[in-house]
Amino acid sequence: MTTKVQITMDLKQARIMMRAMDFYSRILMGQFAEIEYLFFQYEPNDPVFGRENNQTSKTDVEYFLEHAKKRIYPKLDYYAYYGIAQPPCPVNATIVYDVFKSMDHAIAWHLNPEGGMMVSYDKPMHWHKKIPLPEVKVFEE
Repeated sequence: MTTKVQITMDLKQARIMMRAMDFYSRILMGQFAEIEYLFFQYEPNDPVFGRENNQTSKTDVEYFLEHAKKRIYPKLDYYAYYGIAQPPCPVNATIVYDVFKSMDHAIAWHLNPEGGMMVSYDKPMHWHKKIPLPEVKVFEE
């Protein structure tokens, strides 16, 4: 018997969840620059991530992330990373990436049933073969 979980959420929640899954898989692959990007893509006065009272610079963050990455992935340079299906990439990265790409695919076709040229319209690659790709249904209420 297989235990399944069904989650229903609106499109905005799904997009935020997808961004979190993409971020998680990238960090596990060694893309620590994503952490830097997460905090420095916002305007200085942003109420959540703004830096008006924070003196930490992008250079400071890059310095600390580079040292953290060297401890976790000593064989990788700062901007280098493992491919999604390349050992020693953690298994959790491939699993969450499959979920992310399945959601991306279903949402793309729902929003534009005619299709398009973006990779979102391509069938997900399915990197973690031991677990089937999730079934994603997108519908209007």
